[in-house]
Amino acid sequence: MDSNECIRPPGTYYDVIAHPVDRKRAIEVAIVQDHRFAFFYWLKWRNKQADQPNPPALISLDWHQDLVPPCDLECEWLSALDADDYKAVGYFCWDKLHVLNDGHILAAAYLNLIGDIHVVQKQRDECPEDFVDVDGRKHLVCCYDSVEQLTEAVSGLKYDSAILDIDLDYFTESPDSCGGGDQLQLVGQDEIQACLDPTSPFMSWIFPRMTGITIATEPEFCGGLMNSNQLFNVVCGTLFDPPLLSHRPGWRHQLK
Repeated sequence: MDSNECIRPPGTYYDVIAHPVDRKRAIEVAIVQDHRFAFFYWLKWRNKQADQPNPPALISLDWHQDLVPPCDLECEWLSALDADDYKAVGYFCWDKLHVLNDGHILAAAYLNLIGDIHVVQKQRDECPEDFVDVDGRKHLVCCYDSVEQLTEAVSGLKYDSAILDIDLDYFTESPDSCGGGDQLQLVGQDEIQACLDPTSPFMSWIFPRMTGITIATEPEFCGGLMNSNQLFNVVCGTLFDPPLLSHRPGWRHQLK
């Protein structure tokens, strides 16, 4: 086995699971604490699909946009990154990507690890303009107020593959302009289950195109580790049975 396959950056886990539609294929589900480490897995998955002409679209559910563009110096760092050295990539995520965990999406787009970007957000900031990568390719960047809006928009777009990216703080409500804070409340279990219902139009669109899933636990913006664990339990239970990291995970919608 390639030693790269054994590398797992600190604070991250991943599990291998059958594709949700095609059981002859397998995908990975990665769990990261700091959202910026999702970059590592997006790069890894793009490397595995290097023969595909287009990278997967990113479908992200997040309280925050996480759409800060890389500055000139960060673009230099990205251009110099050895995408085949996974140890270097893991260290890069920790050392070079912004510690506020808000720059990893456009950093990935800069290297064409992901294609178009669709973010369902609760942050009130305006959505950035479309993004141009290192080779001059344009990446569509769209922000939405609801999963229903996103589903309607992407249903008319021709994507062969997509990554589902979930930040657990999406399932919180907060009056704080930066999210989190003392008045944070968790979204109810029924609402989370409805959002990720395997039979919903949203998940029905995602499943056939799914390349992988990243889940960021971000306990600081979920009101603490116990809240983050509670949200993870609902998300995991909605999608998977047996659960993730059980060494035998399965999709709940494939139960017989």
